[in-house]
Amino acid sequence: MNYIQKGVPEVNFYTSMKDVAGWLEIELRDYDWHISDIDGGWCGIVDPSWVLGEEFAAKIEEFDYQFVWAVISAFPKGTEAFTSSLPYVEDNPALWEGAPCTQLDGALFEIVCWDSSATLFIGLSKELSRRLLANAPGIKDLDKENERRGADSC
Repeated sequence: MNYIQKGVPEVNFYTSMKDVAGWLEIELRDYDWHISDIDGGWCGIVDPSWVLGEEFAAKIEEFDYQFVWAVISAFPKGTEAFTSSLPYVEDNPALWEGAPCTQLDGALFEIVCWDSSATLFIGLSKELSRRLLANAPGIKDLDKENERRGADSC
């Protein structure tokens, strides 16, 4: 299931991974992460990056770094590390048409940071969707928003 959060006064900044983890009721350390198309984040992060869950959790606990642009893809712990220039966010029309899918095979879900002004949640399970809808302010169904928007782009 896919969702978008934008234009919400209760959100201090997009994308707070501390907030995202809280809304989804997950521990960042319980996944390994592929991060690509990065603008923002912490000093020294390279694009693309493979970040073990413990390291990602420690960085976000240290300081809730904002990603201006990024695709943060969750993988099961222990997935063999790899990097790819995919997925990408900026100028990606697939995010704004129909029902977007995760861009990397094997990704459990993706958090898409859109120009500091929106957060997209791609490929959430029913349980994660339930948690997000119960906890996060201003969540809208991205698939329905895309359908409503038609051929218009964001």
